[in-house]
Amino acid sequence: MPAFDVLKNGDFRTLWTVKAVNEVSRRMELLTLGYLVLRMTDSPFQVGLIAVFLNLPRPFFSLFAGLVADRLDRRRVLIGVHAIYSVISTVLLLLLVMGAVEPWHVFIAIFLQGSAKALDDPSRRTAIFDLAGRERLASAMSLETINNNSGKIAGPLIGGVLIASTGFVGSYAAILALDAVSLLMISRLKLPHRPLGEGTPVQVWRSLREGLGHSMSNRMVLGVLSMSLIMNSLVFPIQYFIPVIASDLLMVGPTLGGLLGSAEGIGNFLGGIILAVRRNIGQYGRVFAIGALLVAVMVTLVAWSPWFAVSFSLLLLGGLGQAGFSTMQSTMLLLESAPEMRGRTMGAQGVVNGMGHLVGGTEIGAIASTFGIGIAIGLNAGAGILLILLVMVLTPLVKRHAGDAADPRAHSGEHAAFTPES
Repeated sequence: MPAFDVLKNGDFRTLWTVKAVNEVSRRMELLTLGYLVLRMTDSPFQVGLIAVFLNLPRPFFSLFAGLVADRLDRRRVLIGVHAIYSVISTVLLLLLVMGAVEPWHVFIAIFLQGSAKALDDPSRRTAIFDLAGRERLASAMSLETINNNSGKIAGPLIGGVLIASTGFVGSYAAILALDAVSLLMISRLKLPHRPLGEGTPVQVWRSLREGLGHSMSNRMVLGVLSMSLIMNSLVFPIQYFIPVIASDLLMVGPTLGGLLGSAEGIGNFLGGIILAVRRNIGQYGRVFAIGALLVAVMVTLVAWSPWFAVSFSLLLLGGLGQAGFSTMQSTMLLLESAPEMRGRTMGAQGVVNGMGHLVGGTEIGAIASTFGIGIAIGLNAGAGILLILLVMVLTPLVKRHAGDAADPRAHSGEHAAFTPES
C-alpha cells in the first residue's frame, strides 16, 4: 500500500508517532479544560473562550511561523515547541494539585499552547513534505489524518474516564506524561539537509508579502483557504463545546461526554484509512469540498438531536467527511506552492484556521449563553452549508487538479526527500 511505502522511512515514523502522542495529549487537554471551566463558571461563553485564547495567537503568529519553517532548522523548532507543551502542562498540574487554579490560569495556558501550535503546524507539515516527497505526499497526509484522529478518539475517551474516576489532577498527570514522551521522541528526529534562509528585516517583510501575494493570487489556494475559513468559523468550533452539548443537550456525564468527543475522530480515522490505501484518489478538490459539505450537514443535524446515540452516529459520519477535508487541505496547498513558499503557505493556513476558531468560539459561545447550544451550533453550521456551496461554484476547487497550474518548482524536491541530515 502507498501508506506503507512512506512508513519505511524511520524519521517519518518518528514524526508520525510524535504527532499521534501529542494529539492524544491535546485532545485530552481540550476536554479536561472544557469540563474544568464549565464546572468553575457554569458558562458556555467562558467555555467558548478556550477556543478564543487557543486560537488568538494564530492569525498574528502563523505567517511568521511559516517564515520560520522556511528559514530555520525545523527540527530545532519542533523540539522547542514540544518543550513548551511540557512546561505548560507541568504548571497547570501544579496549580490543580494545590487547588489554586482559576479560569484566567486556564486562558493564559491555552494562549501559550496556541502560540506554540502556530509554530508547530507549518514546521511539521513542511517536514512531512521533506521526508515524503511530492509523489508520496497524499499518502503521508492521509497518515497524518489517521494520526490526528487516533488522538481525537483516544484523547476524549481517556480524558472523560480519568475526569470521572480520578478528577482533573489525574487527567492532567496523564497529559504531562504524554508531553514528556513526545519531547523525548522528537529530540531523535533527523530531517533532510537543506540550506537555511537568511534575511534582513526588510527581506523578512518582503517574504511575508510574497506569501500573502501567493495565497491571494492563486485561485486554487484562495479556494482552499476560503473553505477553511468557513469550516473553522462555523462548523469545527463544535469540538470546544462537547462538554456543554453533553451536559445541556444530551444530559450525560464526562464519561459519555468523552465518548461523544471521540465520535468525530472514529469517523475521521476510518476515512483516513480509506484514503491512505487508495492508490489513485482522483481529484483532490472534490474530495476536499464534498468532505466539508458532509461535516457541515452532520453538525447541523447534531444541533437538533436530544439522543446520545443519534448525536454520536452523526458526528462519526461527519468525521468521514472531515478525513477528506483535512487530508486534502494541506496536500493541495503544498502541491500549489513552490518549495520556498511552502512554509509561508502553511502559515497562511494557520492564520485562516486561527481566525475561524477565534470568531466561531466567541460568537457560538455568546449565542449559546443566550439561546442555547443547539440553536448556536445549528445556525452556524447551516450558514456554513450555503457558503461551502458558494465557494465550490466560484473557485476551481472541483474543476481542476491541484498542482496542474502551479509553479513548476512546486514539483521539485521529491527525489531528495529521503536523504538524511547528518
